[in-house]
Amino acid sequence: MPDNRDVIVLLVEDETLVRMFADEVLTEDGGFKVIVTSNADEALTVLRVRQDVRVLFTDITMPGSIDGLQLAHLVREQWPSVAVVVTSARAPRKALPTGARFLMKPYRPLVLVDTIRDLLVEAGGSVAPPEGNDSAAPNSAAPVLPRPVNLDGLSMGLGTTGGLAQPLPDRED
Repeated sequence: MPDNRDVIVLLVEDETLVRMFADEVLTEDGGFKVIVTSNADEALTVLRVRQDVRVLFTDITMPGSIDGLQLAHLVREQWPSVAVVVTSARAPRKALPTGARFLMKPYRPLVLVDTIRDLLVEAGGSVAPPEGNDSAAPNSAAPVLPRPVNLDGLSMGLGTTGGLAQPLPDRED
């Protein structure tokens, strides 16, 4: 069976908690190896020195010399074998690069993993299904809030626009 740890995903997200969440989803739920960057300039540096990146997962709105949509177009032109997934809390105002996918924030973890797996399969690669993937489970593309992130006892949720929401009370399990 193929091993997703051989698939390198370049994650580009400027919001720390969202970046941490996406990194965890991609590594834990998807089994991918993730290179994390906080803006397009860092991502371009990675792409120039690494030949093994297979997927770009980028937010649109971020600081730096170019935004995530411009990055996606540049990657499609200069690294056409890299699959591209773009995300934002708002629909893009300009067209995505050919073959790219868009995920509205907030997105379901399984939808993110499945989107990347689908793109890799379309590109002729093979990927392993996530462990414990129940094929009978619904795979709705309707976004839901991601699970809270706990930082030293302070639980924070992600807002419906992808931004930081108010602290959440500790969960009583």
